[in-house]
Amino acid sequence: MKVISFVNQKGGTGKSMLAINIAVAAEGTGERACLVDLDPQGTVSNWFDTRTAETPPVVSYESATDLTRTLTALEKAGFTLVIIDTKGEDGHATRAAMREADLCLIPVRPAGPDLHATRTTMDALRTMRRDFALVVNQATPNKAAKLTSAVMAGLAQSGTVVPIPLASRMDFQYSYALGQGVAEHAPSSKAAEEIAELWAWCRKRINKEKNGEQQERRRA
Repeated sequence: MKVISFVNQKGGTGKSMLAINIAVAAEGTGERACLVDLDPQGTVSNWFDTRTAETPPVVSYESATDLTRTLTALEKAGFTLVIIDTKGEDGHATRAAMREADLCLIPVRPAGPDLHATRTTMDALRTMRRDFALVVNQATPNKAAKLTSAVMAGLAQSGTVVPIPLASRMDFQYSYALGQGVAEHAPSSKAAEEIAELWAWCRKRINKEKNGEQQERRRA
């Protein structure tokens, strides 16, 4: 079972929206996905309450107080992918999500406060020796925008940057209100295309890390 955690000590960066849409997109490629909502605000849980489909299921904040035990149970239940959403702060639950993840994604809006807030998160992940990548989110709807390009180039000096910026698009808001992912609500949209590309990048990254770990164990 693979685990992806969305982490950033700053709120409002779009962690919940990305977590939801990655889970839906992953299901579309054959993964048996589950969302774990570690944010007391319950953005992911509220989305699922609106949803008519039964998958991907959501483990609520109240039910995931022991994250290690929760993940063990999900793996035994046959899930192949868990997406963890966290609160916008550097707390116990967020640190647990970092430790348990195969990959941590740090959403960053192309704005000064977000760029500065990522430093503490990146320092913590380096100390814990966890794999992470920065995701430019809620950018202007133009991949060639000078600001987005400049932000991605600047972030690359601090760590790995996902090469797919996610634009601020109304399809994300509409799909959330309907309890859907953009891949379901608007499968031919640019938003769905960007999410599919993001998930493809994540899957490749995780599989690469897993294969590396297996090779290390064999050499040992």
